[in-house]
Amino acid sequence: MYIIVAGVNTISERLVDELVSMHDVVVVEDDKKKAESLYSTGATVVNGSPQSLSVLMDAGISKADVLVSTLNSPNKNLVVSMIGKKYGVPKIVARVEDKSYLDIYNMLEVNTVEYTDIVYSEFLSVIEHPSMRKVANVGKDKEILEIVVSKKSVFENLRVDEIDDVKRIPKKGFKIVSVLREEESIVPEDTLRIKKGDSLIIVADKGVRERVNLVL
Repeated sequence: MYIIVAGVNTISERLVDELVSMHDVVVVEDDKKKAESLYSTGATVVNGSPQSLSVLMDAGISKADVLVSTLNSPNKNLVVSMIGKKYGVPKIVARVEDKSYLDIYNMLEVNTVEYTDIVYSEFLSVIEHPSMRKVANVGKDKEILEIVVSKKSVFENLRVDEIDDVKRIPKKGFKIVSVLREEESIVPEDTLRIKKGDSLIIVADKGVRERVNLVL
């Protein structure tokens, strides 16, 4: 895919690192030093204002499959999103810190990531139980979790098909999709026995994480 990322910051730097090996990534940033910091990633970097139509044209917005705006200004993110809609970008994702903008983004049919909620939930999760973390949101009602199995964990030594028999583990809205063991990704067959040190990759309904916290 051809992906344009507006703004250089902690969020976009991590995104670019993940995306650049599989996609054509163009980063637009008006701060020269910040722009230069991404040259080594292999992404194409355009030094100019992401809210400028001519700059986004230079970045190739007319052929973009995805436009991501991670700027720390709600007005700037909205402008970038509106330009993306004007040029028919199929998928637009905008960082949102002020929820009063959500209605506008919904009208524009722009995908949003509520940055403050993510930061809050990550802090809360680490405080409550450091062996579990949220990896990503999936749509509006699901999230991907990673649980590291520690000694005496409720999951240690269980077979996958035995998990449903443990009363404290949620029965609905909770599915293990992969088990990471050392450098191997293992399909969670029913007969697989979970070991200490395994990382369980889980797709869960929102709200399930709080219940899982209580059993870890």
